[in-house]
Amino acid sequence: MKKIFFILAMVLLVSSSCQKILDTKPTDFITPESFYATAADLQIALNGVYSQLIDVDCYGNNYLYMFNTNTDESYGFTVDLVTSYQYVPTDAKVNLLWNSSYIGIERANMLLANINKPTMDETKRGIIKGEALFLRAYFYFLLVSNYGDVPLKLNPTSSVKDVDLARTPAKDVYDQIVKDMTTAESLLQTQTATSLGYGGKVTKTAVEGILARVCLYMAGFPLNQTDKYQEALYWAKKVVDSKEHALNPDYSQIFLNYATNKYDVKESIWELEFFRDNNGFANKGGTYAGRFCGIRCNDVSVGYSTGSIVATRKLFDLYQINPASTTTPNKASFDLRRDWNCANYTWGTATVAKKTAVTSTWLMCAGKWRREYEEVIPKNSNYTPQNFPMLRYSDVLLMLAEAENEVNGPTALAYDAVNQVRRRAYGLLLPVPPSPTVNAALTPGLNKTQFLDAIKLERSKELCFEALRRPDLIRWGNFIGDMKTFLAYAIANGGNNTTITTASRVITERNLLLPIPSYDLSLNKLLTQNPGY
Repeated sequence: MKKIFFILAMVLLVSSSCQKILDTKPTDFITPESFYATAADLQIALNGVYSQLIDVDCYGNNYLYMFNTNTDESYGFTVDLVTSYQYVPTDAKVNLLWNSSYIGIERANMLLANINKPTMDETKRGIIKGEALFLRAYFYFLLVSNYGDVPLKLNPTSSVKDVDLARTPAKDVYDQIVKDMTTAESLLQTQTATSLGYGGKVTKTAVEGILARVCLYMAGFPLNQTDKYQEALYWAKKVVDSKEHALNPDYSQIFLNYATNKYDVKESIWELEFFRDNNGFANKGGTYAGRFCGIRCNDVSVGYSTGSIVATRKLFDLYQINPASTTTPNKASFDLRRDWNCANYTWGTATVAKKTAVTSTWLMCAGKWRREYEEVIPKNSNYTPQNFPMLRYSDVLLMLAEAENEVNGPTALAYDAVNQVRRRAYGLLLPVPPSPTVNAALTPGLNKTQFLDAIKLERSKELCFEALRRPDLIRWGNFIGDMKTFLAYAIANGGNNTTITTASRVITERNLLLPIPSYDLSLNKLLTQNPGY
């Protein structure tokens, strides 16, 4: 399944004496001057940029689990200081995300600085440049949306003494992100999802969809550049109008595909590729999808999972129930997403798995990535081969609806985009719908505010556990208030356990941003700390 192979090179310099090292120019050490000589060299360098995204310190686990576990849709099975917003500038996880992102940026900068060196096909050169520009921009998007103002560095580091860089205002960083991604989109006109046939590389529509997301972030808190809603609408429409993508008729099949090594570029526009055993690829094995974010299981043959992320009752209750259902204690739902996302069973904690029903709506593991369906054998306890979706078509439809509502109100276009997602959710796109007469349509006649509220709920039901809820709540401008509302809901509805409530009890305005790492503050004398730290 893994189409991108990351080449890790170790260069050993062997010498007979210290004097020889001092007097002789090394001939077996790869330098920027000797590398980037061929098209293959550029591709190897590009693979290195991609590989940083799947590093355990980035999307391999750290960003997804440590900073996105506790919201109103999920909580951590155990209380962790970092996952519950009690992080401080000296926390290693805070530093690792920052450092990992800047490593990716440095790799991209090195590639872009040398992009014109080899003699090669210009179209292929343009594609590599487009991917590199996009990936650099995405790392900056990750940084600015989590840390706020960050140093903006667009050239390779020329000296180890070149460490004092002031923070660039977030608006300027976002402007550079849009500029780079827009250029990337123009360079990737021939690199489509259909032509590639897999989602592990950036394509034209992937760039367009992420641009829609970036513009929505700019339109919301803290920049509040509301003119960006128009741009978000433009980019989302480009994805839809390309006809490259469509919803998978079966919601659960999206995630079964990740487990069974299948690509579906219609739905899964861009996904990060992970390795089962991590062998030969240090820190490149997947530890989030299925392993941390999975159904609790101690049996390796079924698929070991800590079940560290648990769905909240609030999420469970968002899905429409079938009032005629006789199932107890939880009535069945018309919305098929509920019982896939909120797993109503575990495999227990014994070394031999035993499927055990879970009826408490506060104790259901996040069920999107299910290791029992993995086909790569033998299964690894610590790493999974399941890919992680960076952009799905349903997300694009919901972004289109949100942007259209902000620009033109709840028009037929906005309603249709949401209702496409809802019809799939209710099984109406299946060959044999389970409830063919159910009305899956969003309530008609909503005003602009009501429609946005509906979008907020729909995004949670559709995109839960995909590291989008916390940034969504932040950009909508009421993250802290929403978490306090969740706290009240939890207490009133049987969720007063400290694992459920700790994050929402301790969260404050400072948690709108992560702290700037202490280590970097000690090195870079021009850095300043975020408020509250």
